Amino acid sequence: MGAPFYPSSPLAIEKMLTLAGVTSESVIYDLGCGNGDVVVAAVRDYHARKAVGIEQNQKLFSIAFRRTRHFKNAIIMNANYDEVDLSEASVVTLYQSASENARLKPKLLGELSEGSIVVSHDFGIPGWRPREFYSFKEGHHTQRVLVYVIGSHTLV
Repeated sequence: MGAPFYPSSPLAIEKMLTLAGVTSESVIYDLGCGNGDVVVAAVRDYHARKAVGIEQNQKLFSIAFRRTRHFKNAIIMNANYDEVDLSEASVVTLYQSASENARLKPKLLGELSEGSIVVSHDFGIPGWRPREFYSFKEGHHTQRVLVYVIGSHTLV
């Protein structure tokens, strides 16, 4: 499942949450939340109504849980995201491989409501056309943020 843990930089997280239009009404689900950086930023900086991080790796789950325990609107789940219902999410964030993103397509389409936003760091979702695309260079690595809208013409 998924990819090895490579944390998103603060700039990448800022771009992901900003391009997704996260507000105090947003419910964020971060699939493979790692150390909880996206969840922390969503509740602390964007005042998301709720941010849920899903992490299968016990060590990373423990780190994310400790980092978010003081935020009443943050939840960290030690689970396989394939087994978690995403229907509550208005925004889903991903930092997975292109093949994992492709595998997740039926789950995203089946569980998310029309108008929900899917934001992917670096890897696109094969066969889907992003509504927005942002590229930036950080160090020696060019990073990408791709934004998709469920139910829109951007899904092909």
